[in-house]
Amino acid sequence: EVAIKAVDEIIDSYNEPGGWSQCFENIYAIEANIPQELDLYIPSAQEELYNWVNGPNRQFEAAFRIIQSGEWGHFDGFYLMEGDSVPIKAHWLDVVLSEIASYRPFAILGAQYDGDKWDNFYEDIPLSLLHHTNGNAIYNTSHPLMERLVGQLEVEAPCPYNSIPYDYRMSQMWVEGTLQIVPKLAPKIMLNEEGENITLSNNTAMFTKWGEMFQHEDPFRYTKVIHNYAATNLIPRHLGPEYIIHGAKLYSPWDPTRINVTLVVSEWFSDRSTHLLKTLDQKDHPFSEVIIMLPPIIAERDDYEELTVVPVRPQHRQGPDVLDLCDATVNSEWFMLTNSYHHVARHVDLMFTPGTFKPVVPFTPATYPFCFKFAYCKETVSLAQRFKAGFDKVVQDFDMLYKTEERNKFCDEWKSRFGEQGEDLYKREKHRLLTRKKIVGPTGPTATSYTSFLAREGKDGMYKLTDRSLYGARDPFIKIFYKEEKMDSYTPEELALKTALSNDNQTDCNCKAFETKESCEGSGIGCLWRERFESCHPPEMFDDGTPICPVTDAPTMAPTTYIEFDLEQTDAPTITPTRAPVVPDPWFAALFKNREHERLKLGDTEEGLEEEALRDGELQEDDDFFVDEIIDDLSARRTEDAGGSEGDADKVKESSDEEETSEEVPA
Repeated sequence: EVAIKAVDEIIDSYNEPGGWSQCFENIYAIEANIPQELDLYIPSAQEELYNWVNGPNRQFEAAFRIIQSGEWGHFDGFYLMEGDSVPIKAHWLDVVLSEIASYRPFAILGAQYDGDKWDNFYEDIPLSLLHHTNGNAIYNTSHPLMERLVGQLEVEAPCPYNSIPYDYRMSQMWVEGTLQIVPKLAPKIMLNEEGENITLSNNTAMFTKWGEMFQHEDPFRYTKVIHNYAATNLIPRHLGPEYIIHGAKLYSPWDPTRINVTLVVSEWFSDRSTHLLKTLDQKDHPFSEVIIMLPPIIAERDDYEELTVVPVRPQHRQGPDVLDLCDATVNSEWFMLTNSYHHVARHVDLMFTPGTFKPVVPFTPATYPFCFKFAYCKETVSLAQRFKAGFDKVVQDFDMLYKTEERNKFCDEWKSRFGEQGEDLYKREKHRLLTRKKIVGPTGPTATSYTSFLAREGKDGMYKLTDRSLYGARDPFIKIFYKEEKMDSYTPEELALKTALSNDNQTDCNCKAFETKESCEGSGIGCLWRERFESCHPPEMFDDGTPICPVTDAPTMAPTTYIEFDLEQTDAPTITPTRAPVVPDPWFAALFKNREHERLKLGDTEEGLEEEALRDGELQEDDDFFVDEIIDDLSARRTEDAGGSEGDADKVKESSDEEETSEEVPA
């Protein structure tokens, strides 16, 4: 009934004066006639049920065959345009038709994923996924390769390959035929009802023949007119020449006339934060003041005004450094927190909801793959749940835009509960301390506990919390003193022992640490520059290949990891700090919608949940469809390899970009 009502509303809109009839000759509602029991779309079962995506797969096949039949008119192809594809420029349809004429002959004309939220684990993504044409595309029903691809989808309907969404599966066929890479399926899907492994037919020879027949004409074409963002969070500066956007979540940028933001920097020396201040004026940032939190015995510098034009105010802390979040004397309405091992990112892309202007803050779901398998993260969530039972989100300290008034209330309660210096934080955990040498967890207040406090008070609505495992996040601060942070954490005895026993010359060659096109492309390790987002990412890699860099030890408190470069060779500060542009909300901002997933709660049962992986680091952070499990796996595996870090936002789990999310949605 809901689907029929939606179709009726579309037809009514078409028939209204001045409606769609000005652009289209006719409108038809065509049935795919999929039996209800087979009209399945169950993303939560994508690792176990071979026909979890049967509805969308059969719907695509039906659409292709119906258009091909000529029953509704004689056409050579069709544009499959899902509801979350939004035209943002006039004459978009004329431009699409022009692109079709320019690129023909082709089998499929569309767009690959062109966001940046896969960049942290780019090398781990299968080639067929990196290069697959999103389902929102133009399909040539007269092309012989399309006939073969759709025919194979129909043949595979009763077998495990039906567990792959149609657009991704067609890409797998092409990659297998041209590169001989056979895709891997979920282990449980490869079992029959008796629990025995299913043997699939070998299609490589057939697909290879297709490749030899059509590879010379490049049948998969890509157009810049359609842009596939797959639920990536964006602000207007990220948009380019595209006419149609698929799967974007568009937000407003920071507005200096509405939001004043202070930056609080935790410092343990007199000059570790010098690099942050010297480079601050070169960055696109929102900070109107910087507070340097100094140890009581360290004298403040007398030349802050020579380092940056942003006002700098030193403050000597009176308590432990872990209380800088609470003890910084902030005069502005909002503030952010970092430490002196970082500098400010090239772009601090603070995002706000259009109209209501709520800050958009990323969180990581408190689930086993992303959190509970790491002792530090599990403890972080446990402490947050003392404020609100069942709280299930992990917010990174450096990602949060704190509201000063609410910070004050939170910190008053935190100190009342746990002591002025946090001495009672683990007081009720004495029984655990008797059986363990130590508890691996926070020793001070966290953004996660702050958010839990707000949720209990019913004030978390002042933020728009977005799942970074679905929509990604961009780090506002980049760690540059990775080695120094590790060395500074050692006692003199530990440092002497480590120096004697090891030759620690390990570096992290994370492409993300290169912040300019020149340094990225000249990295010598194959990094690639993404012009749209002004970011650097690793190159693609053949499935099961070796990454360009070995995995190094996880940082203890950083959104990104260390890269060697000469800190002294930086440009002089500019005359005025760079401010984020004030861009009015575009008319189409309200059209970008996506729904978020339900996630496993702390108390839920999951195999292995009680086995804590004790790590030296902290939490490693890492739309709705099949790629969910693939990226979940990649992100969790990278997390496990790196050791986990509460501020480490490198690994972002990505969901697929095929269908709308729900437990069961008719196609």
